[in-house]
Amino acid sequence: MHPTRSSDFHGLLAPVLALAAVAVAAPPADDRGFDPTGVWTGQHGSLALMRAGDTLSFSYSAVFGATAHLCDGIGVAGFVGDGVWQSVDTEGTVTFTTRGDEVTMQVTAGSASFCGADWPGDRFARGAWRPAVRCRVTARKARFFAVAPLPPPVRLAFVVEGDEIEALDLVNERSARWLLARYVGQTRTTAGLLERDALACRSQ
Repeated sequence: MHPTRSSDFHGLLAPVLALAAVAVAAPPADDRGFDPTGVWTGQHGSLALMRAGDTLSFSYSAVFGATAHLCDGIGVAGFVGDGVWQSVDTEGTVTFTTRGDEVTMQVTAGSASFCGADWPGDRFARGAWRPAVRCRVTARKARFFAVAPLPPPVRLAFVVEGDEIEALDLVNERSARWLLARYVGQTRTTAGLLERDALACRSQ
């Protein structure tokens, strides 16, 4: 165990922390649906997801409409029940569902701040999915950063040399520096952004 992880956990009990690396207690089996962690290709674009407890970190990029509107989003959705997760900001609510071995995204209030008006949502099937890769921490200590637009703020949570993590490339802002990652500990799971240079990852 790493003591700083514990202190980070006590400050992250809110269900949705859109600008935080997330450290949460591992919950018992419930109705969160299947674990969608991985990169999905949908009707309009690509979606990277990393689940940690009652949070779902995401990175999304898409093109839609006759005039090729762009989506470019990153953040955290909170679990609300029955395989449903919501990302809420000042412009509206985007709802994710993880049921029936597929993922959907749709606006359920206002508009999607990272897509703008008239975005029709997106749907992702398991046939267009690839899993996270396994990585080993090679830095003496690597801090998690917030799942937020780049450059992200640093968090208290960290991993240390030799720890095994799961990681995904970001799809919204193609920065080679960052990976969307999670560390699964004995009592809690931590998710956030990690610097690629701190890791040695297996190729897919």
